Amino acid sequence: MNNSVIIGTAQRPGTEAPCADGHDVQRTGDRVTAAVVDGAGHHPDTVRYAGIAPAVITHIGARLGGLAGLITAGQMAHAYDRPPHVSAVYARIEPGRAGILWIGDCRAYGWNGSELTRFSTDQTMGEFLRVHGDVPAPIVEHHNAWARLGLAQASAATCREAEIPDDVTLVLLCSDGVSDQVDQATWRELCTTHAGNPQSLADALVAAAVTDDKGYRDDATVVVLLRRRDEPAFVRD
Repeated sequence: MNNSVIIGTAQRPGTEAPCADGHDVQRTGDRVTAAVVDGAGHHPDTVRYAGIAPAVITHIGARLGGLAGLITAGQMAHAYDRPPHVSAVYARIEPGRAGILWIGDCRAYGWNGSELTRFSTDQTMGEFLRVHGDVPAPIVEHHNAWARLGLAQASAATCREAEIPDDVTLVLLCSDGVSDQVDQATWRELCTTHAGNPQSLADALVAAAVTDDKGYRDDATVVVLLRRRDEPAFVRD
């Protein structure tokens, strides 16, 4: 069995049931593909779609690449009368290669033993206003929760991708229930403490995702991928 990547996963439902997050990890030879998705709301169609889309992304991604995985899963959203809005992030790691793709506001982080780096950029209206307009900060923050794109709009033009630098040993994928509710100092502390144990790190990050200032606790999902240091360096996926 391939042990070049050690995997940890964790999920905790939020205040409002049922959970509309999803995740999947697939091993194919020396290749590991992983995905986290986050549905908007808790409609039964959204929950069902979020439960099946991650495996489609990882399985198609293992064979044809992450873009094909996101687009294929995205086309499945149109099987519903009203396509669910679901964000997604995908990673592919194998000896000598690593990369991520995403659409929406799920996030990908990397830890190199001393620094935590976010490799994805949220595709939200808040981020759009931050980059393209001279807009007051309170308005930008208000629009941070407005995702502009999701899997239903996945295409070569809308999906984003990034490479992972050679020195990153931990790749972390998460829904915004974690990224919005765990501060960066806690992220760094937990990555330092659990760097060698991805399952403990995933459990700790999900446990750290507490209620917001309005008393709401979002669904929280994390996939942690630990690359063994004796493997070749990462290159672009």
